[in-house]
Amino acid sequence: MEIYWVGIRESEIKYTNFVKDSITIFGNNNISMQNKLNRCLNHNDSKNFTIIDDFFNKEIQKIIQEKPHIKFMYYSQINSYRSMEKLGLLNHVICLNNQDLIEKLSNKFKLKKYFKNYVPVLDYILIKGQDLCIAKIQQELPTKTSEYVIQTAIGSGGSGTFLINSKNENNLIFNKNQNYMVSKYCQDNIPLNVHVLISDQEIELLPPSLQIIELSDNKLIYKGCDYIAYQKLISNQLNQKMNNYSYIIASHLQKMGYKGICGIDYILYNNEIYLMEINTRFQNSSTILNKSLQENNLPSLQELHYNCFYNKKIKLPKFTVNYSCYINENTESNTTFPMNYIEELDSIDKNISKEQMTYLGSFIFDKSIYRKE
Repeated sequence: MEIYWVGIRESEIKYTNFVKDSITIFGNNNISMQNKLNRCLNHNDSKNFTIIDDFFNKEIQKIIQEKPHIKFMYYSQINSYRSMEKLGLLNHVICLNNQDLIEKLSNKFKLKKYFKNYVPVLDYILIKGQDLCIAKIQQELPTKTSEYVIQTAIGSGGSGTFLINSKNENNLIFNKNQNYMVSKYCQDNIPLNVHVLISDQEIELLPPSLQIIELSDNKLIYKGCDYIAYQKLISNQLNQKMNNYSYIIASHLQKMGYKGICGIDYILYNNEIYLMEINTRFQNSSTILNKSLQENNLPSLQELHYNCFYNKKIKLPKFTVNYSCYINENTESNTTFPMNYIEELDSIDKNISKEQMTYLGSFIFDKSIYRKE
């Protein structure tokens, strides 16, 4: 079976031979917006969805005309429904969960309402956009903090996640009739993430990472993953706690009928680990995991994702990920890290304007950088 990858970045398949080729937003050597249209739109911004989907759909239909039996594996399952269902081509997509289940799990409101009965979840309230102000929040969610996190029901990579306080509340614009979830901002929290594989019979937890989150324009934006720092900073006791919570969550997903890969986001705060969201897709950090899987002669995440749906082996021996990755949005090859990187992913033609791209590239660091601290 010949499989094409449909995703965000060409680097998502850099460390796998499981797929034949790819259609992506970023990339130089494949079917990509960057290569064909000389633009790389922000895939997290809903105003760009139609343009991106139109590009994907056009290229997918071309391939199907040439190869009627071709199959596609998507980075994001919800995106495959958004585009391929309209074309009547879902039969060409492999490794898909039920659409209603995907949409339910992608909704932060529904997710936390369900899982707060099984794992720790921060207290939250829902407020209409027209009522979002510090005074109203403090009245309904009394805490000792003066800053709060505002989230939309759907969002990824930091889109739809805002930090609000008394200084910036008048600068934030919200949809008056839309519901937003509000929780306290936990100062000095540590964001965590773990990839999980789920089949009918098995659950496999992969090595976890710290998430690099930066405040930009009042938004909490994902800027990379740090597998090395996780090993250095997270105790065995906390690691075991997160494994336990992840297994509980994965067991519920398994009972719901969910299969394949997903990512679970947490924050560590005051020695407790709180569930934040579940990503029913591959993640930016998947490339770093794939690099380590390949170095250990293990199947890639794409192959393991496929195995989950077809009752094949997903059990892995223990392995360590000795890499970290940082997304750079500048137009120069430097980062906020004062160390040398070992590899750059998805570099962008610098002639593309800032408005036409999401970021310049991702930089991979290895464990040697921490010896220089």
